[in-house]
Amino acid sequence: MGRLLLVWRLIARDLRHRTGEAVVFLLAVTVAGASLTLGLASDDAVATGYAKTREATSGPDVVAVTTAADPTAVARRIADTPGVAAQSDPVFAFDTYVEAHGRTAHSSVEGRGGSPSVVDRPLVTSGTWVRPGGAVLERGFARALGVHVGDRVTIGTRDYPVVGTAISAATSVYPWSDAAQGPGPSDFGGRIWLTTADTRAAAKDTDAAGVHLIHLKLTDPAATQRWQKSVFTPERRGDVWVNTHNWQGILRTDSAMIRNSRPALVVGGSLLAVAAVVTLAALATVRSARDNRRAALLKAVGAGPATVTAVLLAQYLLLTLLATALGLTVGTLAAPHVVDPSAGLLNTLGPPDANTVTAVLLLAVVVAVTGALGPALRAARTSTVHALADPAHLLTRHPHLNAVTAHLPTSFLLGVRLLARRPGRAVLASASTAATTLMVTALLTWHAELDVRPDFSRFGPIDVRADQTGQVLLAVTLAMVALSTLNTVLLGWSTAVQARHTLAVARTLGATPGQVTAALCVAQLLPAVPGVAAGVPAGLALYWLFGTVVVPPASSLLAAALAVLLTVGTLTALPAWLHARVPAGRALDAGPA
Repeated sequence: MGRLLLVWRLIARDLRHRTGEAVVFLLAVTVAGASLTLGLASDDAVATGYAKTREATSGPDVVAVTTAADPTAVARRIADTPGVAAQSDPVFAFDTYVEAHGRTAHSSVEGRGGSPSVVDRPLVTSGTWVRPGGAVLERGFARALGVHVGDRVTIGTRDYPVVGTAISAATSVYPWSDAAQGPGPSDFGGRIWLTTADTRAAAKDTDAAGVHLIHLKLTDPAATQRWQKSVFTPERRGDVWVNTHNWQGILRTDSAMIRNSRPALVVGGSLLAVAAVVTLAALATVRSARDNRRAALLKAVGAGPATVTAVLLAQYLLLTLLATALGLTVGTLAAPHVVDPSAGLLNTLGPPDANTVTAVLLLAVVVAVTGALGPALRAARTSTVHALADPAHLLTRHPHLNAVTAHLPTSFLLGVRLLARRPGRAVLASASTAATTLMVTALLTWHAELDVRPDFSRFGPIDVRADQTGQVLLAVTLAMVALSTLNTVLLGWSTAVQARHTLAVARTLGATPGQVTAALCVAQLLPAVPGVAAGVPAGLALYWLFGTVVVPPASSLLAAALAVLLTVGTLTALPAWLHARVPAGRALDAGPA
């Protein structure tokens, strides 16, 4: 109990006096965990949302679409087949173009009565259900058009006030909500409900050929395909055209809404974890002198290496658990907006499953252990006397490197030698830059893909999936840029702190503050160059694995690469300049890091 109390008091003291470091680590791991949570939970969230919507609206197992002149005969024939548990009356519908707020969009128009149907009872989410002269829009379609209750939509030559919005599981979410299309290619479209009389009048007004929809419940909802193949054979169908949709196909189409977003979240979460490792390693470097002295004091009073390591790691592990909980919470709360961008399903909010929790916790622990275990073990193994005395660190000599750099300008000479002193930090800087460049390249590739896609503007505002993919890519990229910015500043600061003695000696030998600042920038920019060089092709390759093979213009890639390098240099120059302002004598008095 005494050791646990000691560890807790040391953790509380650190958190109280070094709150900024704890917040930085907490944010880095939380962002990575939230992104991974969204990516892993997306498929289950779609299925959960569709199941909730299907249950709340008595969603059909199969929807039959027919152009038969006598749909009641088709309905009777279907009702007499084995396996049918419930069936709605045929619903007259047609597809057309509607207009709202000056925007035109493709949509089906379905006629409904005032009483609820046995199968497919749309759930009103705002306003009221259909009434004579009033229209109800599918919620996702209404959001895409920017239509609210009280606005008006034009169908043919008639205006209808919007009296409500609703959701239904009988079709896929917008923009695949238009099921009232006959033989031939299908178009994207929304869904509008009117009364049956208003629907027939609107169809006559637009000269549209209507169809009839028959919604079915089966005794075995899992056997929809077998039932469809046995019932709708050419012999039984005769000359009547009938098309069918089952609920499994509707769910697959709904899941396609996040097909491009899920890889961005999963890959983005992994890259954010890499950035979080760099953040933690940079923080561990900044506090290495403090941790070494703490380890020496603990060993001086009798603590063993295991106790010292536990004390140094305990804070990171505690913050890791907290960051995991925050990441899971943020990802769970954000999931409904990511998996249902068109608002066509009921709220998918629910607790993450065990696999998601395990994956996010494992990711956070790996980040903490990878970034903090090495420095903690080194501090625990350092001799007590050596750590308390804090002598000057002996530098490893590189004769060949000294010979190669001897004729370089002062800034490059110092920068290259600083880089050679700590190659591990160069690897971290290169990895952070590569991860950022990868996400920026993926975002540029997505924009290039939009430019070569077919023009679907004639169908109205249907780019819901593309908009969502772009928003996810942009959000992950911005998070990556923010973490990389922080990492660049931390790495630059830690390099300047640990090299202050060496650079102070260089200044006493004639190096100017400007040359010292440039040397620190060189030490950061040199590893950033291979990071950018690796990040561009890696971003293209990863995007090609999940999408169309498109290459952005070379000028855009070059501009992005130069922007990344310029940002790294600028962010490094600030801490370097602050350290260069300290007089050389004071830096020498402060002793080595």
